[in-house]
Amino acid sequence: MILPATLLLVPGTAPGLRTDPLEDVRAAVAAALARLTEGGRIPLVLAHGPALRHGRMRPSLAGSGIGDRWLPDPPPGAGRRAGAAWSWTDEIRQVAGTGASVALLALADVLGDRVAEVEVLEVPPSWPGPVAGPDPLLRDAAGLVVAGGGVPGGLDSDPGALTDGVRAALRAAGADAWTSQVQAFAQSHDHLPPEYRVTTLA
Repeated sequence: MILPATLLLVPGTAPGLRTDPLEDVRAAVAAALARLTEGGRIPLVLAHGPALRHGRMRPSLAGSGIGDRWLPDPPPGAGRRAGAAWSWTDEIRQVAGTGASVALLALADVLGDRVAEVEVLEVPPSWPGPVAGPDPLLRDAAGLVVAGGGVPGGLDSDPGALTDGVRAALRAAGADAWTSQVQAFAQSHDHLPPEYRVTTLA
């Protein structure tokens, strides 16, 4: 599935707004993730990043100006609070970019402490995809959670846009042969895009 990797998908990141503009979007994402993780499946998170990276990562929105102390508490067993700072399990030292972090935090609501098992693949915009045949990491993943919205942290004219690198990764996973169902959620707030999209691929 492709979720809009907007900071507003994380509860509490827009305290100045009187209403929660993305409540319906968040519910749609949670329902899609619940279906994706049925039967104990642990999906792979695919997101834009400054460099090609893979592994387990902990979420952080610090790159977008939101301190880790404002993040939701990690699920029991997946992490802990250390003073006022967010803390993931000790063995997870890589910090995910904004897009991947939004996806990880959405998955935490569905997977609970098993979110610590989720692996992330971050790809730069110029990544052409694997050079020698299908990529086993993408081909064998038990589902993909893709952080959409172009370059994370930026306001793209199409909130469902993907960077060229992420599109190359989807092609390597065989997504060209998949069907898609798009849910569009119109927005009327002056500072939000016209709509957000949640795309389910099958």
